[in-house]
Amino acid sequence: MALYRAWEQLDNGARAQLRRVSEPDELKDIPVFYRLVSSFGWDNPVNQKPLLRMVFCLTAGRNAVCHKEKEAEEKYGISVGKALANSQQRINERRVFQLLRSEWPADMVQLRRLLAHAEPILYWPDFANQLIWWSPKERRQLLEDFVIASPQKKNQ
Repeated sequence: MALYRAWEQLDNGARAQLRRVSEPDELKDIPVFYRLVSSFGWDNPVNQKPLLRMVFCLTAGRNAVCHKEKEAEEKYGISVGKALANSQQRINERRVFQLLRSEWPADMVQLRRLLAHAEPILYWPDFANQLIWWSPKERRQLLEDFVIASPQKKNQ
């Protein structure tokens, strides 16, 4: 949650610099990126790829990723898969499946495009945790949450 809050505290110019990148590794060429991630353990190589993934997703658009606290009676918050399925914009299941099959960095580029298109409202700590690991298991969970939360088609 702290990274999300730090992202919100950046001024518009700094956010715009970070949004201009087209791939996660391009973030490493922008000084404000290091100012943003330095207090989150960037100096530890184990943290670098997860931080790249998280910041790259945060840069999807002006308000592309919005955090919503979970309700008191909820065990889990809104997952990214559920948020994509419930967005006002229609996300095609094939696009989510394509994300599942993509490799680095194309997977992050695809995810960022989905986030920019859908502008999901989700529970940031769960999404950040998913991005920390970002293994086939997390990708399958995204697809599962998306399909289960999607409205059923009439012919199925």
